[in-house]
Amino acid sequence: MRTLFLAGGVLALASFAAPALADSSSREVQSAVDAYLATAKADASLVGGAGQAGYDGGFWIRGGSFLLKINLTIQGRWEGFDWDDSAVEPSPGGDLSGFSVPRATLKLSGDATCDVHYYAELEMGHSGTLFDNNTNRDDSIIGDLYERFIFGPNEQPTVSYGVLREGWIEYESSPYLAVRAGLVKTPTTRQLMTPPEMQQFVDISMASAFIGQTMPGYSDRNRDYGALVHGAFGCDGEWQYMIGITNGDGPVHRNVLDGTTSDCFAYSARVNWDIKGHLGYEEGALRSHECEWAASIGAWAHYYTDHAQENPYFKWADRLTWGVDAAFAWGGFSFTAAYNAMSWDDPNNANNLNGFSWLAQAGYLFPGTAWEIAARYSYYEMTFEDQADFMHGGSEIAVGVNYYIDGHADKLSLDVAMITPEGDDDSNALADTYAGYNTTFDSDAILIRLQWQLAH
Repeated sequence: MRTLFLAGGVLALASFAAPALADSSSREVQSAVDAYLATAKADASLVGGAGQAGYDGGFWIRGGSFLLKINLTIQGRWEGFDWDDSAVEPSPGGDLSGFSVPRATLKLSGDATCDVHYYAELEMGHSGTLFDNNTNRDDSIIGDLYERFIFGPNEQPTVSYGVLREGWIEYESSPYLAVRAGLVKTPTTRQLMTPPEMQQFVDISMASAFIGQTMPGYSDRNRDYGALVHGAFGCDGEWQYMIGITNGDGPVHRNVLDGTTSDCFAYSARVNWDIKGHLGYEEGALRSHECEWAASIGAWAHYYTDHAQENPYFKWADRLTWGVDAAFAWGGFSFTAAYNAMSWDDPNNANNLNGFSWLAQAGYLFPGTAWEIAARYSYYEMTFEDQADFMHGGSEIAVGVNYYIDGHADKLSLDVAMITPEGDDDSNALADTYAGYNTTFDSDAILIRLQWQLAH
């Protein structure tokens, strides 16, 4: 109960201060930029020619055909996790709470010559890793199966993640075709395609966290080294597609130097149809207009033949993951839903695994205000066939409130998620470092998250 009062008090205090910030923040930033540029015009000659710089949702510098954009995300968060059953709390920690900065992200992007674009995302936040986050993990069957099956044989890190979260070079021949190479975001479910800064809740649902962890390269999103082809078709670009060919080992291996990897590629694809309007990958209704509606549907799939070793040859499993999703907005109302499924088929019938997840999420942005409320339900389930159909899962009922000081660029968010173990064994073995979920075994739990986000 004390955590609820703390979270509510902080949000209330921020709401009194926010209107003044909303009125002055944009003018102050632009005035500061104008003043700086006014005293620096002569400096352009130092780099060998005329250049330009400014601010438009982020700082930018242009010289000739080269453009550099600089954006920054900082998420200051307080979160608390409370178990109903004290017997399964972490020992000796007990219920857990505290402040964190899960994301401190520097993004560098821009254009080069001949229709070439680039992007680099550097992460300095202190979220931890998926491999040490599960505070309840032990030698029980749940902990053992989770560690064996969720990551697979070739996804344990052999090198440090480093600070590069995503980085690629892209050539855009036309709106119909662009080719991207590097550490790319792989096609997946809509909520994992949505940038963390543009979400309706503090972080992703349990359903999205589960399905992300069953594919290679999951951190806060799924990324892998490889190539991505994407583009848009139709009279208004209402059809969008992306096709990926990647290593299948995640961002923790340099395959040519790592003897634990195989030469098999992972293949992924996604297609969207914007039925009306262009929602893009953004949750909520900030861009909606009164009495207008927009809707989009999508489908995706990811396939990877995962080899445990080549000499002698041993296949771990054929890993197939797929899903469908939809989004809708009308005035201040927004809605999104998704269904995902996965299967690992082992020819030796030793590593067979099946699972699915789904979510439904709705929100309402009160007209003429900066306040939004949201609610969602998500569920996941996983069955290990070689363990006498051993199955575990969990459900989440969550409510949240956002105060948009300056859209997604400056917002306060508070959400509360009630987590219930589901399944034959009545257990939830899911852990996710960014979203803050933890294992609950046979205990209900509550997760409270209060976050202040700056994203420019």
